[in-house]
Amino acid sequence: MTPGPTLIMKVPGCNKPVKIATDGSGNTFGATFWTDGKCEAPCLSDEPWLRKSPAEGVLFWSDECEEIGQISYFDDEPPNPDWKDLEYAEDPVEEDYIVAVNSGVADTNEKMRYVRMRLWWLGNDQIRQSEASTLSDLHLQNLEAFAAILSEDDPDQRLMKAEALRELSRFGEALTLLTGSLPDEAQDAVEFIKKLAEAQNYSVAALP
Repeated sequence: MTPGPTLIMKVPGCNKPVKIATDGSGNTFGATFWTDGKCEAPCLSDEPWLRKSPAEGVLFWSDECEEIGQISYFDDEPPNPDWKDLEYAEDPVEEDYIVAVNSGVADTNEKMRYVRMRLWWLGNDQIRQSEASTLSDLHLQNLEAFAAILSEDDPDQRLMKAEALRELSRFGEALTLLTGSLPDEAQDAVEFIKKLAEAQNYSVAALP
């Protein structure tokens, strides 16, 4: 993985710009792929859609910012001295995603799916790290709401809904969805999730 330029972004509703780091190149060598769709790759940075301004605490969508400049990885000093002490945008934490659900920050179906998916991943992170064996009540409630807004007519969303239902212990419904139209490139994952559902296993798992 090689670093790309640092972007200087004007955030809607904020007085102070933020920095956003980028990758010049990356790959998924050595990555772990999980049944909930999360990919953990040592050579590929996570670039969240939703971020947070550290100075003002405002949640914002990366693609709704205005780029006002860049700092090259090779620059000893930024081209604008005012950018030197700017802070980097932060990744949201669990409480931020809950705020996004309830405050109107996620104001489209696509944004709400994204926020609830990320909240699901955070709940499963505790299982991935062996800090918990099951999802908490809060995360189960979020997962129920997430499953309800996923379209069974879209192959990618259908697969994600099947996994969500499996983790909710709704194994029969999950298996029904897994027999429908699903992404061709995901057939190995489909078969693995199907076996977990048949075994009534509700835990997130690393794909083989």
